Amino acid sequence: MAEPRRPAWTKDVNALQLPGVDRIEDLTPEWAWESADGSGVRVAIIDSGIDADHPDLGISVDRDAAVAFHVGADGKVVETAGPHQDSFGHGTACAGIIHSLAPGARLTSVKVLGEGLQGKAAAFLAGLKWAIDNGFPIINLSLGTRRRDWALPFHEACDRAYFGGSFVVTAANNVQRRSYPSLYASVTSVACTTDSDPFRFQWNPNPPTEFLGHGIDVEVPWLDGQRIRTTGNSYAAPHISGIAALVLSKHPDLRPYQLKTVLWATAANVREAGDIEAAGKLTRRMQGVTRQGHTGR
Repeated sequence: MAEPRRPAWTKDVNALQLPGVDRIEDLTPEWAWESADGSGVRVAIIDSGIDADHPDLGISVDRDAAVAFHVGADGKVVETAGPHQDSFGHGTACAGIIHSLAPGARLTSVKVLGEGLQGKAAAFLAGLKWAIDNGFPIINLSLGTRRRDWALPFHEACDRAYFGGSFVVTAANNVQRRSYPSLYASVTSVACTTDSDPFRFQWNPNPPTEFLGHGIDVEVPWLDGQRIRTTGNSYAAPHISGIAALVLSKHPDLRPYQLKTVLWATAANVREAGDIEAAGKLTRRMQGVTRQGHTGR
């Protein structure tokens, strides 16, 4: 079978091996998320909607908290509260990935995309602001806009999220083009690696993206109770959101910058880096145990 086409900024696992880094030895996967399942953590998924009845999602979706945004004929953003359907399948896929990693997390659909994954940047921004205003600890954005005139409004919103305690996870574009708000320092930007283990995410020593996760040939829930295999940076991002939900479930007082540090310290290529001399002592190479006692799956 032919290998799936790789999205932009994908990195091969072998290219991400590090000769040595100054690891923070106390920040291990065991400390970060062992025995956690995401309980107590709310995740806003800004996307095409979520099929709350999909069997893969169980009772994880907060139907009543759902909200949708679109731009009306008069150019104004219209907000509609309440349950809705997924217009494409993309949002359900992202929700399924997060739920598979953090089954105790509560997922809320913020619908800003319609059929064909089409939507207006104004609606997208309104959905992001809504999630920030409602204090969601984690906000998953597997979408973006390439229009430069929206760069500053999204930058301001993401800064407000960062200082307000919302951890915003963004997917990089699937082609070599900048998109907003991915790649801002105030968000956690994600592209793909060739690693297929959902818990073996990588730190990217050569940005524009900071982290790389499983996003190639991923099996995900889709419309009408179906499952498909698909590829894209869109599906790498919710892997990081799901792991972040596990960490916050166990350590709910972490701020966004602290959570990003934990992700860096627990990234597979950081944990498995070669022996280094740090703080006057030789640190041993940590062997890669991917799930590290996690009991939430």
